[in-house]
Amino acid sequence: MRTSGSSLIYVRILVALSAILVLLVEFNRTSLAQSPAEQRVEIVIREYAFEVMRPAPVRPGLATVIILRNQDIVRHGFTSQMLTGILVHGEGEGVASYGKGVDGFYVDPGKTLVIRFTNDRPGKYNFRCDLHPNMKGELYALEVPTV
Repeated sequence: MRTSGSSLIYVRILVALSAILVLLVEFNRTSLAQSPAEQRVEIVIREYAFEVMRPAPVRPGLATVIILRNQDIVRHGFTSQMLTGILVHGEGEGVASYGKGVDGFYVDPGKTLVIRFTNDRPGKYNFRCDLHPNMKGELYALEVPTV
């Protein structure tokens, strides 16, 4: 069976494209395995108290998402020095905020607020409700050595 010159070129192009596709898929799979996903912190507000679900330190320099669920029957605030001087995006039902140096947020009863930011500064960060002075909590941003 004879193939024309143009058919042979077409087959070679397909083989080359297939090899490139395999390399790209392998590169993406390796990159995803090596780069951690965003870190999530879930905080539930219940009975005038903050409860950090599965407490663990966050790593500076990685995208962080705080999910704040208000299960109380009153509005609560969330403010922290951790949000000072950095770009912060907050969103919830009927609310969206984005800016640098956000002082804090308010969460209505039964609502959920999602706060996204990247903090490059390690340390202990207190947070509080500015409407109810006894409501306080803390998060730690710690450098974690890789092995």
